[in-house]
Amino acid sequence: MSQDFRFKFDRMRENDPTGQNDGNKENPGNTERYESAGHSRNLGLRWTDNRQMFLNYSYLISVEYLPHENMITLAFTTHSVALTGIRLQKLYEELMDHLPRIISCTEARYNSLLTADQFAVNEIRIEKL
Repeated sequence: MSQDFRFKFDRMRENDPTGQNDGNKENPGNTERYESAGHSRNLGLRWTDNRQMFLNYSYLISVEYLPHENMITLAFTTHSVALTGIRLQKLYEELMDHLPRIISCTEARYNSLLTADQFAVNEIRIEKL
């Protein structure tokens, strides 16, 4: 049974089963929103100038780790993404499990502040296919 059964039942008694006459107090404006987040996973990319983009993990075809070039390449159906940085092995392993939510680019001058188990992405390049 739905947790908000009583709420829906009350609406039916008031002859408003869809609840559209309540007004949207939480989301003003001309947008409609889902009540909760879906099960879809996205990979967000953030550059140092605060530009952002996300791609859906379901369109990720392959990931290649090139340790001698300090690079990870991600092949999506519509885009090709190249991540350059240091100690990217851990990021590669996390990408296999679709764990990273947002990958932020940092400037290379901050690499010396990282501990031995941390990685850094210093450059994100995207090419639309």
